[in-house]
Amino acid sequence: MKIVRKEPAKRFGEAYAIGNGHIGAMVYGGVKTEKIELSENSFFSGCESMKNDNQPGASIAFQQMRELIQQGKYEQAHQISKKFYGNRNNYGTNLPVGSLLIDREREMPVDNYSRTLNIETGAALASWETGGERTCTESFASHVNNILFYQIAQTSHNIHLRIHFHSPRDGDRIVCSPSKIQFDCQALEPLHSDGRTGVCLYGELRIVTDGTVQCFQDALKVQKASYVRCYLSMETDFVLDGGKIGKEMIRQRVCKTLDDVRRTSCKQLRESHEADMRSLFKRNTLEIRGEKDEFVKSIPLMYQMGRYLLYSSCREDSKLPANLQGIWNDNVACRIGWTCDMHLDINTQMNYWPSEVTNLSSVSSNLFRWIKKLAVSGEMTAKTSYGYPGWAGEIVSNAWAYTAPYWATPLSPCPTGGVWILTQMWEHYQFTSDTVFLEKEAMPVIEGAVRFFADYVTEDKSSGYFTSGPSISPENGFLLNNKIYYMSMGCTYEITMIRELFDLYQKACDVLQEDTELLRRVSLIKERLLPYRILSDGSIAEYNHDYPVMDSWHRHTSHLLGIFPFAQITPENEKLSKAAEVTIQNKITPEENWEDTGWARSMLALYEARLHNPKKAWYHISRMLENLLEPNGFIIHPPTRGTHVSDQVYELDGNTGLTSCIAEMLLQSHNGVVQFLPCLPPEWEEGTVRGLRARGAITVDIVWKNKKYTASLTADSDCQCMILLDNIKRPVNLKAKKTFVISGKLSKASAC
Repeated sequence: MKIVRKEPAKRFGEAYAIGNGHIGAMVYGGVKTEKIELSENSFFSGCESMKNDNQPGASIAFQQMRELIQQGKYEQAHQISKKFYGNRNNYGTNLPVGSLLIDREREMPVDNYSRTLNIETGAALASWETGGERTCTESFASHVNNILFYQIAQTSHNIHLRIHFHSPRDGDRIVCSPSKIQFDCQALEPLHSDGRTGVCLYGELRIVTDGTVQCFQDALKVQKASYVRCYLSMETDFVLDGGKIGKEMIRQRVCKTLDDVRRTSCKQLRESHEADMRSLFKRNTLEIRGEKDEFVKSIPLMYQMGRYLLYSSCREDSKLPANLQGIWNDNVACRIGWTCDMHLDINTQMNYWPSEVTNLSSVSSNLFRWIKKLAVSGEMTAKTSYGYPGWAGEIVSNAWAYTAPYWATPLSPCPTGGVWILTQMWEHYQFTSDTVFLEKEAMPVIEGAVRFFADYVTEDKSSGYFTSGPSISPENGFLLNNKIYYMSMGCTYEITMIRELFDLYQKACDVLQEDTELLRRVSLIKERLLPYRILSDGSIAEYNHDYPVMDSWHRHTSHLLGIFPFAQITPENEKLSKAAEVTIQNKITPEENWEDTGWARSMLALYEARLHNPKKAWYHISRMLENLLEPNGFIIHPPTRGTHVSDQVYELDGNTGLTSCIAEMLLQSHNGVVQFLPCLPPEWEEGTVRGLRARGAITVDIVWKNKKYTASLTADSDCQCMILLDNIKRPVNLKAKKTFVISGKLSKASAC
């Protein structure tokens, strides 16, 4: 499965992405100059704060804000909020490492140029002819050997190159010696940190060639070669648990990696890399046949592209989870107010949504380690900023698991960021049935969050329900007396999160056969949480008041998360699902007012998939492919009115969101029922999907044609599951590793 282009890349959105969970590279495929932009998973500016990121006395301010907003005094609460904000300190951002530049010294007219990204093997290839002679290049990032490999080859000894490393920072040290380039870098920048603190990185490039090599100033000069092979490795001194690695230690690790590779043939290196990548690619495959529409034909490729980018940007041994841009820093997000970090109001969550359903469960290990660190950090936030036990994480976080409230009004307070990301641990249990993981890894994190929110909720005396806040609905606001405010009590987003947390805690206790006072307490609270509210226009309310929203076409649709990723609103509840439809339609009417981004459009498609509206889901996917797709397969975040950026920004979530949409249209297994092809567009007439995962640790293959399908289910262990067959729920007993086959007709929604 490949992306093919007939000219070199001129910009980031045209370059091919390769990665191994540590090193990320954007390969431009240049002829005169090959540029390979380098990133690293843990190369962050800033540092772990030795101070308290939570403002002393913030919990007092929070209670004052709550009392004022309960009295309708929003302006006074806003003024006090300055005493609540977190301290930015040296928060930091992921930064690009630099660029490897390979200049050809002899320029000739080029014919038959082509470059390819093979996402099955994770290789970026380019070839062209000059004077009748063919030149070929190959690049890949090996996870097996932890190196970036680049090769240029010809049939004759006519390669003349200059190879050098360019750093975007003045203070980095670059040393050139025979056959290698060494670079010492530090992640320094003044916007998100003090410009003096940051992770240190050591990198080394070694070359092997049959030509002559000279060290020329800061570059290596290669002449009369038929091939040149570059092996690059780099390592940072970052340690998640706060420990220290000295510069000499990371230098030794890099040198050992490159020494080990030297004892490996080029063929062995390539074969082990390809076997590793194929093992991940082939776990889950998709074919759609018999359709001439270009968007439909691109679906299998884009489905796999999201998977490819996920496992290329993070592996089980990555130091950190995938950030906003996966592992490919475009040098844009890190230079604006966003930062390239771990956003917890949609982006990091969406990065990992395909991991379970598309059979990539192992790539989430790095995320779970980081969440456990987040929970520890969040204990200070719970105590200092709110005055409650347990832990809480806010809307943004970084390499050091920052949990304090954001340092400005539009994004603070928002203590449910930690709740949302921890639901990925519960999802991992549901898809694997790993009770050891649930008990030892997930449950302590879940229970800590439950302890916080059991105290955080408060009774709304006017209604008798439990409410919460003050908090925001990311990243929207509302209008009152011609002013914009963000904080309110009982916003739908936060109540949805608390309901989901309490629900999964109940289920986890049931699995682990635990009966605690905390469980009994939250069970009572959950039954009295504020219900969803439907407005006079038939839409779902974003706030627990009737003040007009700041932006009716805002990219965030946080009040609809009860549809997806959660399953609080389903087609079975006709009243709420109809209100959800009205809400979605209002967001895109007129559509030119909608803030269209990759992740935001993915959410609309995911909502429609859960509501079993195939035509609408397909419409949103088609719009995404039409308006937001880059030549290299990236889905981008263009400038929108609410984001205050002038450049388009790459975000991993656009691609992983699209993959999640496609998977959700093919298979759903929430609320204890497995549904086959619940939202299949009529344009997807015939196809095969293999290796999807359903909750309950079940692998599912589906073949469909002529509005009929055959599904094969293989459970990891003996279990009973409920399937929806011809619109009737039927229990099925599955035996471990034994395949159960069933046939049926498409649902009415998918068949029309």
